[in-house]
Amino acid sequence: MDAEKIKINAELAGVEFERWAEAMDLDHDAEVMDEDDRKSFDRQKRRIVREIMRGSLVINENGEAEFTPRNPESKYTETIVFHERTGASIMALDRYKKDQAAAKTYAMLGDICRVPPKTFSGLVGNDCKVCEALFALLMD
Repeated sequence: MDAEKIKINAELAGVEFERWAEAMDLDHDAEVMDEDDRKSFDRQKRRIVREIMRGSLVINENGEAEFTPRNPESKYTETIVFHERTGASIMALDRYKKDQAAAKTYAMLGDICRVPPKTFSGLVGNDCKVCEALFALLMD
């Protein structure tokens, strides 16, 4: 990562990730994960920690992730807050057919973030990947 892009050092970003994981009650003990789960977890964690380092992702006082898209091509530029998931987040799936996987994912994301699901279809590149990484860990 370019030095000019770093707003927070890696150590502090890792601490913030851990604070978020604890606040969201994530099962993030790599010692008990099998190899595939650990690889997936590590990939998502790296993406999240990198965004914390860049300053586009912050963990608020409630332990929630707040992500501000930074790609100029993204259609949504407001900060997106990732709240803890609820039963309603899962029920958001019920509005879609079995073969509408992307729509189901964005419906759950919309419920978790309290924004319209179409918010995520307007994100480009890394902005979309960061939201999907947060989602993957919240849904595990």
